[in-house]
Amino acid sequence: MERPRGWGLPASWNLNQVTFAVLCVLFFILPLNQLAAGLVFGLCFLLNLVNIWQTGQFWPTIQIPRNISRPLWALFLLSGVSTLWSENPAACAFNWLWVVGQEAGLFYLVLRYASTSRRTLFLTKIFMISAGVVAAFGIWQYFFGSSLQNMEWIDHQSFKHLSRRAISTLVNPNILGTFLVSTVAYCEGLFAPLKGGKTRWALAGIFLLATACLILTFSRGNWVAYFWVLFVFAGAFYHKAFLPFIGGGLGVLYVFWNQLAERLMSIFSVHDTSAELRFFYLESSLDMIRDHPFGVGWYGYGYAFPDYNFFIAEDVFMYHSHNLLLNVTAELGILGLVLFLYVMFQLFRLAREIRHRRRARPWIRGVACGYMASLVGIFISGLTDHTLFNSQLGMLFWAGNAILLIVDQLSRERKKRI
Repeated sequence: MERPRGWGLPASWNLNQVTFAVLCVLFFILPLNQLAAGLVFGLCFLLNLVNIWQTGQFWPTIQIPRNISRPLWALFLLSGVSTLWSENPAACAFNWLWVVGQEAGLFYLVLRYASTSRRTLFLTKIFMISAGVVAAFGIWQYFFGSSLQNMEWIDHQSFKHLSRRAISTLVNPNILGTFLVSTVAYCEGLFAPLKGGKTRWALAGIFLLATACLILTFSRGNWVAYFWVLFVFAGAFYHKAFLPFIGGGLGVLYVFWNQLAERLMSIFSVHDTSAELRFFYLESSLDMIRDHPFGVGWYGYGYAFPDYNFFIAEDVFMYHSHNLLLNVTAELGILGLVLFLYVMFQLFRLAREIRHRRRARPWIRGVACGYMASLVGIFISGLTDHTLFNSQLGMLFWAGNAILLIVDQLSRERKKRI
């Protein structure tokens, strides 16, 4: 294939490589700026369409196992069709095209343009570097940012010692917290099978930055998720980590005891605004599921919520239920929840299988370990919030799923060659 002319690119480059380069830019910028990421995604997909027109090739070379592809297609189609029975089909359909379109689009782009070992590893490195930038900026912002605070994220009556929370480049502290938990999970997963060298030191540095920034988010649900991610890592992947984690945890508690203890103990209280509201969301969501077993449609939660709202102002649009599984059930029904959990279960099983393939390259087994730990973190944090509602996290989540499917095929091919 001839290279695009007039772009000032090396003669050996073709449109496939150009599209992958733009995909790399998208991976780096996705956690940093939502609008810029949308523009880069549009450019990447446009290049992909031109490439399809020139080559006549549409489907990626990666073969997705049927026990994953079939329920995944069913979930995708169900989410789209469900907009028809929502209370605002036009708005819900537009949101589906925008949000699910970008998530499914990135899933497809990764499968098609990052199907080689070198490209997948490069995308993984770019994500880790970008995550380090997000964490470092969050720490700087917390201590030196002058326009950091939003009263919406802080209950000063319940938390007298809490004056600010880090949000970095993401929308709110809880979304940042989930992103950092996933970052920590992949740092640990990649760290475990590696033997040493600069890569391990870099992962340790990003891990410490993400941990420090996560503390400054004061996101209780993500603190609990972080604990479980560490537990999975030390218990299943790297037993040597138990003592360092215990020592580091005691050190953090000694330095920030007043703020951390007050925040953590509030999880068991219904007297602070955030915890009390989540109990109300739980009750409303359960009532909504009972009345609508087939769901209220993708993005339909906010339009159905006024009928179940008995505790907040009527003019407040409630986008989601602040619980991952309840939100999936409320919008896509019981069938949607079953499909989603089945896909996640199969992906987790696949990651566990990849991790035990001894002939697989260390970084491939590391990606599998990181995926498992991140999935644990996402589901734990999802008990108190639905942060995957954020399109940036949603796109990264499905990009991670695509990368897992790629490393599955890469490790199978390597096993056959050997």
